[in-house]
Amino acid sequence: MRRLQWTAVTMAAALSVVWRIAPSQTDTVAKGRTLYLRHCAVCHGATGKGDGPLAKIVAPPVPDLTEGVFKLRSTPSGTLPTDDDLRRVIGDGIAATAMFGVKELLSDDELNALVAFVKTLCPQFRTKGSGTPITIKPVAPSPELVALGRQVYAKFQCAVCHGTQGDGNGVLAKTLRDSKGRPVRLLSLRDARHYKNGFTPADIYRTLMTGMDGTPMPSFAGAMSEREAWALAHFVHSLITNNPPPPRSGLNVAASATNPLPSAVDEEAWDNAPVATLLLQSLWRDNKPDAVRVQALTDGDKAALRLQWDDPTCDDTGARRDAVAVQMPVTFAGVVPSLFWGDQQAPVRVVQWTAGKGVSLWQARGITDRRPLPAPDAVAEGRWQNGRWTVVLQTELPQGCQRVPFAVSVWDGNAGDDGERRSTTGWHWLTVAVPLDASHPHN
Repeated sequence: MRRLQWTAVTMAAALSVVWRIAPSQTDTVAKGRTLYLRHCAVCHGATGKGDGPLAKIVAPPVPDLTEGVFKLRSTPSGTLPTDDDLRRVIGDGIAATAMFGVKELLSDDELNALVAFVKTLCPQFRTKGSGTPITIKPVAPSPELVALGRQVYAKFQCAVCHGTQGDGNGVLAKTLRDSKGRPVRLLSLRDARHYKNGFTPADIYRTLMTGMDGTPMPSFAGAMSEREAWALAHFVHSLITNNPPPPRSGLNVAASATNPLPSAVDEEAWDNAPVATLLLQSLWRDNKPDAVRVQALTDGDKAALRLQWDDPTCDDTGARRDAVAVQMPVTFAGVVPSLFWGDQQAPVRVVQWTAGKGVSLWQARGITDRRPLPAPDAVAEGRWQNGRWTVVLQTELPQGCQRVPFAVSVWDGNAGDDGERRSTTGWHWLTVAVPLDASHPHN
């Protein structure tokens, strides 16, 4: 894979992006810029043009924020989103994409600062301003309304793209392109995890009335009546077959106290350890595996994690192999690093296990700034059985913390994963059951 470029010149370009803002806003925008460079620029680019170092890998494609074309809004098609819209998208993230939400990582003031800075990237916020949100007056569901919605689905030929049952396999599905000519990936409406703009009837109604600018999904405002729109929203919602998904980031995973820590996948210590299911998101392909199950134990200084995920093949030879990695901040005093292997101000320590190779340790300050660490005492074991990997890793914990952010990455060699082509969780919180002793160095 060609080395991804991320230069000091590109990073510095962000510092020149300042519109005419009131002096009272200067500090807020500056704070937002720092947060943007940490959490957003790796994909969106330093100046928001969608040219960050991961932009050529991630799917769906990264939008150009400077153009003023925003898919997810509460405002009419062709208008700019409100601050609340930006706060919702940035805070919650976008389902089924590599954009994880940050509301569990940032304070309200920080999230507002990030919104303020993002607006400076698009000149139209200065010249046109945000649109006015559409009015949403919820209508209660009924069998008659859902039946009408099925008729509306047929009347407006939704099946041509979405398929007769909403599976995303309509006759035009594979031919769809966005406004830049890039392929559009249609996902099943039957899975709540696929709704980028929310999956409640009110969310679906909003999407129908505002459209998704820059995509083939138009606004139906003026084309269908309000009753038809609510009927269609309730019908589409009725197609969902699974329960609401858990958050993609911000979950608490308890690490129970034990000593010594287990080093094997089948030790009795795991029998009573709670299991947390963390959603995975592929950065570049179909989303399989879609979750990793995590158990955690701690002796107060290190953590042992047992990780399990589904994989139909065991890829422990060749250039592309199955693997798993856990990252945590090197030190933690409240600043959560970039999810994509940390950043210059907040590095991460990574322990990785690769099938057929074993364990390795490294420290990273971003996707192109990594250095290996000595690992003479590293502990890891992996076992593939009946279409599932089970891997145990031990990792040092930041000193003096009882609540530490961590994230898990998984590679499926048979699916072509390699390097940044991988699946990842968002940041979650590891809570340890015993105080960490800050008075002595780690081994």
